[in-house]
Amino acid sequence: MASEHEMKFNIALARLLRQKGLDARSEVKQAGGRMLDVLVQVDGSRVVLEGEIGNRKGALKDARARLEQGLADVAIAVSYPEIPDPERDLREVEAAPVDGEWRWTDMAELASLVRATAKEVGNIDRTARKFRDALENAADRLTDKMTEDAVRVSNIPVRRKDYSDAQKQKRRRLRVALLVASAALFHANLDGSKIRPPKIDARRGGQYQGEWPPIRLKECVATDNCLDQLVGAWETILALDYKPVFESAVNVLNALPPGPEANGFARACAKAGLEAAGSLAGRRHDLLGRVFHWILDTAANTGAYYTSDSAATLLAGLAIRETDADRLDDFTVVDPACGTGTLLMATAQRLGQLTSQAQGEVGGKHLIEKVLKGYDIEAAAIQMAAVALGLLNPSVSFERMGIHQPDYGIDRLGTGKAGSLELYGERAAVSLYTPVSKQVDTGQEEVLKAVRHDLVIMNPPYARDQLRHGHLTSAQQTAVKERETELFKGIPAAREGGSGMFLLLADRLCDEENGTLAAVLPTACFHSGKTVERVWSQLLNGFHLETVVTSHDPQRIYFSENTDINESLVVLRRLNDDNSNLDTRFINLPHNPNMASDALAVAKSIRSDDEKGFLWPRERIEAGDWMPVKFLTPYLIETATKWFADGKLQLLPLGKLAQVGPAGRRTQDAYTLGDLTEADEHGRWGLWFNNQEGSTRNGAPPKQTLRARPDCSLLRKADKIDLADRYWSQRGRLLLPAPFRISTVRTFATRTDEKVLGARWVLVRSKDSRTEPEMWEKAMCIYLNSTIGILAQICVSKPKLLARPEMPLDNMRRIPVPQFDDRQVSALADHYNRVADRPLLRLRDQEDDLVRASLDETVCLAMDWDQEEVRKVRFALATEPSVTGQPAQK
Repeated sequence: MASEHEMKFNIALARLLRQKGLDARSEVKQAGGRMLDVLVQVDGSRVVLEGEIGNRKGALKDARARLEQGLADVAIAVSYPEIPDPERDLREVEAAPVDGEWRWTDMAELASLVRATAKEVGNIDRTARKFRDALENAADRLTDKMTEDAVRVSNIPVRRKDYSDAQKQKRRRLRVALLVASAALFHANLDGSKIRPPKIDARRGGQYQGEWPPIRLKECVATDNCLDQLVGAWETILALDYKPVFESAVNVLNALPPGPEANGFARACAKAGLEAAGSLAGRRHDLLGRVFHWILDTAANTGAYYTSDSAATLLAGLAIRETDADRLDDFTVVDPACGTGTLLMATAQRLGQLTSQAQGEVGGKHLIEKVLKGYDIEAAAIQMAAVALGLLNPSVSFERMGIHQPDYGIDRLGTGKAGSLELYGERAAVSLYTPVSKQVDTGQEEVLKAVRHDLVIMNPPYARDQLRHGHLTSAQQTAVKERETELFKGIPAAREGGSGMFLLLADRLCDEENGTLAAVLPTACFHSGKTVERVWSQLLNGFHLETVVTSHDPQRIYFSENTDINESLVVLRRLNDDNSNLDTRFINLPHNPNMASDALAVAKSIRSDDEKGFLWPRERIEAGDWMPVKFLTPYLIETATKWFADGKLQLLPLGKLAQVGPAGRRTQDAYTLGDLTEADEHGRWGLWFNNQEGSTRNGAPPKQTLRARPDCSLLRKADKIDLADRYWSQRGRLLLPAPFRISTVRTFATRTDEKVLGARWVLVRSKDSRTEPEMWEKAMCIYLNSTIGILAQICVSKPKLLARPEMPLDNMRRIPVPQFDDRQVSALADHYNRVADRPLLRLRDQEDDLVRASLDETVCLAMDWDQEEVRKVRFALATEPSVTGQPAQK
């Protein structure tokens, strides 16, 4: 319940918003007794403003709750200024949409924000949900026979091999429904456009003699025979053009057996398109791409991730300079893995906003036909891309969009084809059969040509080969992999994940003098071993890495909608005299914009502020040092660099001093889990679990102390006796967790009194003959749990997830550690004996963690390191988003 003074603010705010033309009410009571501070109705959307006096956090919490409670389509948090009389003096407030940026606004700006967010966030999210629901409703009307007929006349594969037959059939139905509904959506956007009738019939040739204009979609829906009316209208539109939008949809409807089921399906699809068009009028969103990837659901198999609208807007805003629009006559852009065209749409919008040649039309004919080019192996995806680009300006008839489907799989001569990667080998005679692609408008085959472009922009596939090609038959997979090997023979292509090959392809497609390469990449691509390092080395020979943008927002660590891995945006420019000596600018986002409008503001801020971000020398990147992506806090980047990269602490790689391994998965290969009471005759014990929070596992408590006790017995697998014995010979006492979650981990190393094997732990055994092994293990356990040891481990990890980094054995071997002398080992081992059984807290709870403070003090005294500096780092770590699991404080 709001205080009386806060209610006065709510009443004043509603009154001021009404003066700006909004339907605003204050203190609106809802079912269940909940009160909305201010409710605004905007075009059918419920916008709720939740206010607190000088309290951003509380206002944001209340606003988010209104969304979760289903009481709002859009919620905006408002922090009121601390003034005594709001009725008289309220002029400005701080405001932020949920997941948006805080800003000071006067009442006119706040009213504009309410209108904009209602349209952009409320309607797009609500429209996407409604559109998906409508597609499911339409798909449910299809019988198995109708689905088979529709699939037969359209290219609608379902690639997931792990789907059951029922799941595959459901996906087929959904994709058939999307194909027809997307045509309906385009039809609705054409209605009312002043399009002249065609002089030549684009479908049949000769002079056009039919009726014009085509019947409106709304009228089709209202008729008894909706299917026939849709076919007639779309046949009329096809006489003008729009083949990639309507032809497959017409074929599907014509293939359905006449009857009420088919007519009901057609009407349901038409209604879905009509309602979506009404909600999206005047806005630029890749609704079809978002819904398409929900239906496709193959990202885990193909690595094809849907770029969010906000990320596409941000990347295009950074990659395209104002001067680029001055030369639109010969400016060209390509996306070699375009999917549904989200990045091409954002590029068109950015260029359209900058250039006068588009004359205010973002989707100008020249822009769509001559400037933009995209390739994708998925036929349905390129159709959606054509529809999406056409929707930018539906009144313009596009004759030949630059959207193509290249050969992929096995061609008619039995040769493997690698999709758009064929462009890499286009100049070389590496096949008897010339690679081709199908143009989306005509379906005609065209020879692939590796043309140089001013901008290559992409979100390339990222998945292991067996997943990236997992939808193919075994023979097709073998042929495609052999073809990729042939194309990149002798070239340092990062076959693992596929993104390395696409980066090299982008180099081949990018203009050699003034080209720009912009991409969405997994942040782990910066830390994926020698092969990827060679790819970056080749790129840096020809490019200046201008900008790297990484999300440090735990709620949105990605820039693709259907993934949960950390991603970064990169912009590279061809090397020239002006940029060859420039540093790379790393932008670490504490809050990843979820709206295109916020992304525009972020891009503008980065472009206009040369000092924004963290500057990193070119020579460090050339050496494979990507430290700035690791931390949001510049102080941690600077200190970690000073300690480890610059060698201030004079540390050695752990692999120089110890044997590291075997990996825990090897234990799981050779042993099965037993409880603590059923050891076999060999009495083999292990650490199987890495639960550091919560309940007991297998009879053992969570691991929160330096000293650990076995949590299982190890039982040799009958078919792995020799392997199990070999691993048992490598048992030890000091273990590192792999993986670990930074936000919950307590112990970054643990030690057992008896030798064990680890399952989710990796063994570390001393090679230093100068020191007694048990003393060395205790000393190293203290160091690895100190702030310096923790920072060292984070710095060498692979940031697949910043909060849960990967730690392969090679990375563990690179952890910087001291080479102790006798005095240091003795001091640290003695401290281990004192604190080994005292629980450690999570890193974010450092104010109360006296044990970790004592570890730091002991390490600093033994090693003669600066205690105050280490204390500052410990508390800086405690506020990192990857440690807290919460977005950074604004």
